[in-house]
Amino acid sequence: MVGKACEGDWEYRTDRAPVPVKITVKKFIGDDWMIACMVPKGNMMHCMVREAEGTLKQIKYNTTDKELPVEIMEVEGLMADFFEGGITDIKREGESLRITSG
Repeated sequence: MVGKACEGDWEYRTDRAPVPVKITVKKFIGDDWMIACMVPKGNMMHCMVREAEGTLKQIKYNTTDKELPVEIMEVEGLMADFFEGGITDIKREGESLRITSG
């Protein structure tokens, strides 16, 4: 389950993009968390999730709508689909962060 150790700035590296995807996890008031994601030169995506009864429920998802460079279209589409699926879990595993959707 999401905890204080998950907070901070993270990177997702993939062969599908020339630059790493930037991810930020931030604790808000009460049981709410914000997860933001951006592929450099792409759109900003963010969602709000709430901890309830040991699970996460996505309560809000937003994205900007700017034109994308061709080289990041694939990875941005994958990340948008992932976030739209609804974040269900966030765990820190050593120096890595595992985010589950759907």
